[in-house]
Amino acid sequence: MNLSDNEFIRYSRSLMLGDDALERQLRLRQARVLVLGLGGLGCPVASTLVSAGVGALTLIDGDVVELSNLPRQQLYQTNDVGKPKAEVAAARLRQHNPHPQLQVLQCRLNDEALREAAEVCDVLVDCSDNLPTRLQLNRLARETGKPLFAGAVSGASAQLYLLNRHSACYQCLVDPDWQVLQNCRSMGVDPALVTLTAQQLAWLLLQYLQASADQIAQAVPFGQANQIPFGQANPVPFGHASSIPFGHYGRFAASGNHIGFHWYPLQQDPGCTCCGVSSAPEGEV
Repeated sequence: MNLSDNEFIRYSRSLMLGDDALERQLRLRQARVLVLGLGGLGCPVASTLVSAGVGALTLIDGDVVELSNLPRQQLYQTNDVGKPKAEVAAARLRQHNPHPQLQVLQCRLNDEALREAAEVCDVLVDCSDNLPTRLQLNRLARETGKPLFAGAVSGASAQLYLLNRHSACYQCLVDPDWQVLQNCRSMGVDPALVTLTAQQLAWLLLQYLQASADQIAQAVPFGQANQIPFGQANPVPFGHASSIPFGHYGRFAASGNHIGFHWYPLQQDPGCTCCGVSSAPEGEV
């Protein structure tokens, strides 16, 4: 499988990034990604993935466009208010790049429907804005063994979570009462911070999708606490899944001479009903 002439021209700048750039671009074209939530995070994440040449995306959102969405959800325009988000987003993305295959699910999914969508994808991306949906996708990521890239922004606070089958799961980490009370509907949100968070999430996701099978097999949690700053000092190399900080969460900070995400290790909860010892089948640990 190779790129068409049109694709070579479209992705020509990316194809200049190293001797293995063509192989990495072909891996992107073979990748299938599920994006749950097409709001402030989901819009720029989906747009970046489509622009980069990811081969197939499943776009899931059951909401319609609201006027208050427009400052930070850049796939929508004023005349889209009242229209289904997933359908409008897919139409705009197809206008930008006709090559990726886009599947649209304009609904709130039950467990079985979401499982069917998740099982045919390589990576799950959580850009949702409510705890039940996050826990639902987290459970499916754990059951299917798919890596989970998740982001959250409320007020002036932003977090990223990078989880795989070796790491703690999202359910280990959350305080349900805190999550329900503190969200963008109750606290407001900074549109620029939402975009910055989405782009950092998409950048890390693209590094994972461009990695080889051997590098993906090595993508286990880091062994100790670390910081991965945003920008030129970021040590994550192009297309190296083993360098993606699975099992960590990133917290945005702007202080001193550093603006970006600091990464901290996550501890698995042995009593977690999703991934802990208590959730394992009898005879397994």
